[in-house]
Amino acid sequence: MSNYRINKHFCIFGAGAIGGLIAAKLKYHGYNVSCIARGNSYEKLSENGIKILSSSETIQSKPVVYKINEKIPQIDYLFITVKANSLPSIAEDLKRHISKKTTIITGMNGIPHWYFSGLNSEFKKTPIESVDPEGIISNSLPPEKIIGSVIYPAAKLVEPGLIEHSSGNKITLGEPNGLKSERINILSECLNKSGFRAPIKTNIRDEIWIKLLGNVAFNPLSVLTGGTLEEMCKNTETRSIVEEIMIETKSIGEKLGANFPISIEKRINGAEAVGDHKTSMLQDFETNKKMEFNAIVSAVQELGQLTNTPTKTLDLVAKILKLKINLLNLY
Repeated sequence: MSNYRINKHFCIFGAGAIGGLIAAKLKYHGYNVSCIARGNSYEKLSENGIKILSSSETIQSKPVVYKINEKIPQIDYLFITVKANSLPSIAEDLKRHISKKTTIITGMNGIPHWYFSGLNSEFKKTPIESVDPEGIISNSLPPEKIIGSVIYPAAKLVEPGLIEHSSGNKITLGEPNGLKSERINILSECLNKSGFRAPIKTNIRDEIWIKLLGNVAFNPLSVLTGGTLEEMCKNTETRSIVEEIMIETKSIGEKLGANFPISIEKRINGAEAVGDHKTSMLQDFETNKKMEFNAIVSAVQELGQLTNTPTKTLDLVAKILKLKINLLNLY
């Protein structure tokens, strides 16, 4: 058994579909794992643990569960897998659990608060207000403690502690400064040994933009139309809107130094091939949950303004969507 299994403490804040999947698989493969949970989730996870259902296997594991205000043993790796929109309100509470030895892995959708950290760029000290208002997150979760990640598995939370894992095992990792540090090598090894595929990228921002390309185009439009990925791609009118938003977003990313190894046409075709899948925003909308509007939409608009890049189509879609979700108190 690797010493990492014995010595490293992995803690997951946000044991929903993705966080629960990571927690359960790490624990199942022998690692020291805990979760921070709230409300009904705390009760369910404490009593029953986490069960993962997939076509190839069923995993049952029982990580230690804490409330956020409880004393938690030193955390070596803290996964934050809550919705991006909830992070400003809980960042201060998380701060007490972060020691000098803690590494933080952010796994939310959209543009992360640390985006410009570690970059040799004219914007390196520029805050992204739409995701980190008044620097609330950065003050509690210092960017130098962050390892970036882009999470690809598709999973659904049936109820607290019960997760359906439908596809995917890739979790791409990257240091904001592009280096291959000891801490990221250890993290990658542990995830790889737990059934994930965790490659290390020297420019994690490229991967963030590639995933964002789909999120920023499909998520808002899906809430307005109620359409699945396949339906939005097959309809010529909505497909053209998706394409225009992707063109705008790609232009912003390129101005900030991002590389896109896949064409927009292939990106759309790939989404169409996923089939009858509802975006995360649409799922949140249908269950009356607040959605990741700022990290996925507003942040792209903000970076567009920063780089003097027009976002005409995205702006139009965003204005309509913002009114819709404001009227329902889902913003």
